[in-house]
Amino acid sequence: MTENSRVALESYVNARRSLLDAMLADHRAGVSANDIADTVRKAWSRPVTLEYLSTWDLADRARAAVNAVGLDGLVQVRATGDTAGPRRVLLQIACDRAGTDPDVWATLPDRIAAALTEAGISWAFPEEPGASLARLLDDVEEVTLTNP
Repeated sequence: MTENSRVALESYVNARRSLLDAMLADHRAGVSANDIADTVRKAWSRPVTLEYLSTWDLADRARAAVNAVGLDGLVQVRATGDTAGPRRVLLQIACDRAGTDPDVWATLPDRIAAALTEAGISWAFPEEPGASLARLLDDVEEVTLTNP
């Protein structure tokens, strides 16, 4: 890649990241998703903007739900697709079984499931619809969270 192209690409990625950060800050400050979509319409279509915002909202709600029941540090929630690709919210257990109290480990999936359910959040596993969260967390590294 030529030096000019590399510099231009870095500038583009940084500007995109700044716009995403600003959109998220506005949304968290109470600006409606529709107002944000109207403001950024020259950069992204309404569906793309609303998808970003709904993904971040779901991730924030999931983090708040697991933290509210004392699971912060034991569970990680992350959103994907900040710069490209599909936007999903993923959950995984962030502690090691060997280093976690056996009683805590035994109840962790049920506590996570209860916290997410209370917050109105579901989990998806297309290969096995309706699978329990405990079963999913045993089989996969990350579980996709969804709004019901």
